[in-house]
Amino acid sequence: MLKYTLIKALDGEERAVNRLCNEFRRISVAYLRTKANTNTFLLDHLYKNIDDLALDCIADLFGRQDHCFKGIEDFISREEAEKLSESQIEVKIRQLIFSKVNDGLYRNYKKLDPSLSRIIRNLKRTLDEDKVSRASYDANTGEILTGNVERKLPKISDEILEIKLSSRYAEINNSVDAVQSLVEILDESEAYAPRFKLINYAVILRKVSAYRLENEEEQDQDHPGKKHDNETLKKTLRQCINEEKKHLTKTYVLSDKLSREQLDKYLMAIEDIIIADFICEMPREGYFEHVEFHFPELTYDRYRADHRPIVEYITKKLRGRFLSQIRKQENFSRS
Repeated sequence: MLKYTLIKALDGEERAVNRLCNEFRRISVAYLRTKANTNTFLLDHLYKNIDDLALDCIADLFGRQDHCFKGIEDFISREEAEKLSESQIEVKIRQLIFSKVNDGLYRNYKKLDPSLSRIIRNLKRTLDEDKVSRASYDANTGEILTGNVERKLPKISDEILEIKLSSRYAEINNSVDAVQSLVEILDESEAYAPRFKLINYAVILRKVSAYRLENEEEQDQDHPGKKHDNETLKKTLRQCINEEKKHLTKTYVLSDKLSREQLDKYLMAIEDIIIADFICEMPREGYFEHVEFHFPELTYDRYRADHRPIVEYITKKLRGRFLSQIRKQENFSRS
């Protein structure tokens, strides 16, 4: 029946369009109910009920363009639908709807919590670009897959994963590290299935990050630099880099560990890292993404093996020099 309804709807028959819309909504609602734990937050703040959320996710599929349902026909044309069996049509339609629901959830999270939306976006990009071996994204289920999913094992709970992630969160500097940590946690937890919902994982990362930030704020109520405008901070940082560069040139360039061009690229990346940490938001997140911007050919494996120790060491030195200089300026301004 779904095949017949789809073909008639694509032909423009209004009653078939209504039946198809109802069927899409039914599938969307059923899929959303499997995500109930993560969607409660959205339902409480944005929608009266799960039907509204389902309709929001699939609405653009029924927008007409030149008398056609372009959103549907870009995925499955009328000619293709004619050739497929009923069961094949059902599989294709579910793939389309699941993808739209996941996109809709991301869009709504973005409205409600921009920080969470950035985490979701960066996790997806990391998975789409295959930056972590054995980790992939299943758009149909919205899950991160990290191993043999054929084995019938229970999924690790959000609470247990949060506990395990908290103990290693200090090692996570970017989305690649975050995905790698999930792979390692699920590898160590052989009693659980090697799969986890991407949105759930993003929420956990957000929570753990928030806890850490709260602790850091308690330890340092007076954040260095908060009394200065961004341009003054950037100017101070640039002065610190120029001063530190003299010592780094002796350590790395004159000893043939790095070329001058490599050192310059490192320093540009590290300048961005410190700006993102203390001055203003940057379009890239994490050490690797900043370094990769200046070394486009760099893979994550090569970064971890050859570049990460140097980047982290120089960043630590420059950060210390920068914060020390800011504190001196603040002390001077109070005297």
